[in-house]
Amino acid sequence: MSDLERVIETLRAAPSVAVLAHVSPDTDSIGATLGAALALREAGKVTGVYNADPLPPELLSLPGASDLRREVQSGQTYACYLVLDTSNLERTGGLLSGRPAGAVVLNVDHHASNSRFGDVNWVEPEASSAGEMVYRILRRGGFPIGKTVATNLYAAILADTGSFQYGNATPESLRVAADLVECGAAVEDVARWLFGSRDPREWHLLSEALASLRLSRDGRVAWIEVTCAAQSRAGLGLEVSEDFVNYVRAIRGVEIAIAFKEVSPTTLKVSFRSRGGLDVTRLAGRFGGGGHRNAAGCTLSGELAEARTRVLEAAEAYLISEWGMRNAD
Repeated sequence: MSDLERVIETLRAAPSVAVLAHVSPDTDSIGATLGAALALREAGKVTGVYNADPLPPELLSLPGASDLRREVQSGQTYACYLVLDTSNLERTGGLLSGRPAGAVVLNVDHHASNSRFGDVNWVEPEASSAGEMVYRILRRGGFPIGKTVATNLYAAILADTGSFQYGNATPESLRVAADLVECGAAVEDVARWLFGSRDPREWHLLSEALASLRLSRDGRVAWIEVTCAAQSRAGLGLEVSEDFVNYVRAIRGVEIAIAFKEVSPTTLKVSFRSRGGLDVTRLAGRFGGGGHRNAAGCTLSGELAEARTRVLEAAEAYLISEWGMRNAD
């Protein structure tokens, strides 16, 4: 029996399922979470939907988002815990800590760095997104895919493929997206929620971040900074800055784009983006992080200037080694 079949068998048998994903949630993790929870609920399961961190504003309109809770209520237990898009146990934000001894943990993820922390682990790095993996669970398992489920899964796939611009926009992911549209996915609504209903303060924060833009001497590495001071001036937190790094990636000639984002004066989140075959998980992994080939991240302790120096040196060294391997070939 394949890992996918074991996931489906467990979900069919479970009377109750908690669905959750990683901290610092993004559109893929939340779209997959909500899509799975809504489908399981329609199939007659008692479901709970959780994330330890608040949602970015653009995700609040996704169907079912109002049901999402940040912690499992005291005394509430589930027969099964479906964990999506989460590479290790720590990234669940403690949501699995109170589970009963007999509960089954299903770990469904497309990160190659996944630590296989579940009782059942279906890890498929070739999948475009957690949304695509949930679609395959629902289709293969005979679970319902109505309009609200389709809308969430379509949003997940759209986001993690960069609106089908990235290399993970495979024929399979495009076929899945097409089927979700046929199932009623609200394509125009998703586009408006994700890209067309931003708070004006986000643009003020973005403008400060872009004003910090710097490029390496050869133009192959570029970076921006989102400081605590800038967040305070805008009156917003880091949850709105997830896609800021993509503006850096769009610069002609840039091969590695980086965003340094202050959580506090001594803690930073670092986002990496790359083009083509450059694998930024190798960079993120040097600092205890992970992700995908063209999109990864990590969290660092220390002040911004010191962290910036360490990361840029690592990025430069990676590019030198990468070009050395290419020349050797």
